[in-house]
Amino acid sequence: MNLSLMNPRLLVFLAISISTLIWALYEPLFSYEKYVSFTAIFNYSLFFIIILATAFIVEKTRITAKKPLTLEQFRSEKGTQSQSIYKEAMILASIAMAAQLLWIARMIVLKGVGPLFQMVILNRDFETFKLTVVNKTTMSGVTTLTQLGILAAGMYALYVFGLKNKGRWFIWLFILFPGVLRGMFFSERLAMMEVVIPILVMAIFFHKIRLTLTKIILGMTSFIIFFSVAEGLRSYSYYAKTGVAQGGIYSYGFSRFADYISSSVNHSMAMVDLSNRIVGFPQLLFSSILSVIASEPNSKLGIMTGSKEGQQAFLNVKNSIYSAPDYTNMGFFGSIFQDAGYLYIFYAIVFGTVIGLAYKGLKNYEFSWIIVYPIVFISLLEIYRIPYLFDVRAFYPLFYMGVRYLLLSYEAQKRPRRFTEKVTERSGVEVVYVPKHMRGTSARRS
Repeated sequence: MNLSLMNPRLLVFLAISISTLIWALYEPLFSYEKYVSFTAIFNYSLFFIIILATAFIVEKTRITAKKPLTLEQFRSEKGTQSQSIYKEAMILASIAMAAQLLWIARMIVLKGVGPLFQMVILNRDFETFKLTVVNKTTMSGVTTLTQLGILAAGMYALYVFGLKNKGRWFIWLFILFPGVLRGMFFSERLAMMEVVIPILVMAIFFHKIRLTLTKIILGMTSFIIFFSVAEGLRSYSYYAKTGVAQGGIYSYGFSRFADYISSSVNHSMAMVDLSNRIVGFPQLLFSSILSVIASEPNSKLGIMTGSKEGQQAFLNVKNSIYSAPDYTNMGFFGSIFQDAGYLYIFYAIVFGTVIGLAYKGLKNYEFSWIIVYPIVFISLLEIYRIPYLFDVRAFYPLFYMGVRYLLLSYEAQKRPRRFTEKVTERSGVEVVYVPKHMRGTSARRS
């Protein structure tokens, strides 16, 4: 049951069916007209059908005859590498911590400790804090390194749960601190989830937590309560004064949770007909690079890549009667359509391929895909709202794992060749290199 509930096709179906049902039935807190048209519903549905179909094909296609590992074989193979995995997790956690501390230091230099305390703790003016402090102290390509904490959490959880090593509470705190701090201090709930979810995924995958229906319901309820409390503490007092929040803090928090979902689906629907977007350069595939060199839509590169048209597509929807006034998310499909128009089919194929490969790699106990899967899992939870897997948040972890895989593959190809050549020169007998975990079978031929 543990593994079947991680099937991305099941998670996509549940996320989209539930979010669309909420959109259809829920009366939003922030009033807007719901957008309904045949064209919108057809394209919205087709986008996710292509994702599901592609993921299914990729999962079921076998490229090599290599047999998948069992859990015991995986532990035997990676057990000898457990210390290197531990060190890698600590290095990644240190980079994430350093990036977070650098961000805080820049805030202190900009505003000072006293004004920050007044703004965030006493006044709880998070909107001003975000606009005048957070957005002005980020360093493109540097502060985003906090996202490597996702990999650190996943690798250390694999080291503890997967390879059965002893976990230490101060290391857990060290890994979790940047994400939790960012979640509380910067009011980014997603940042807190990003470091907690990899740990939960590893605990479930390696049978440290046995899933039951009761635990699933309790987990979902706990998340909704957490979100409601966090949202209530962040903005309830402001909207209570303006008359928007009529009920108590918990009622308001739950309404905001449902509003995030409903408004994202509505924006996605409206984007198809209102954006005036046909096709565009797929910027989201290169968002981290372009955010550094082409952040302005009117720059030369911004014009070449269609940033201005994408921004106008957003404004067409945002300024319409179909947009929730307090929400800027265009939804997963809406953001893709805003970016590339009807090339959303290409995006759907790419996304379906990635989640299909990730699940197949997870079932086959492939180390790289096991570490990447929590990122895929987060993207599936966010699939109604943002294009997480194509966003800057996922760029560094995915880029790091891609480079890591290429380097290790290159080393693995060179090592047997060097070993064979060296022995042949000395003795005239060719010896075939066999990795440690496979030794004990015949490893020599003349």
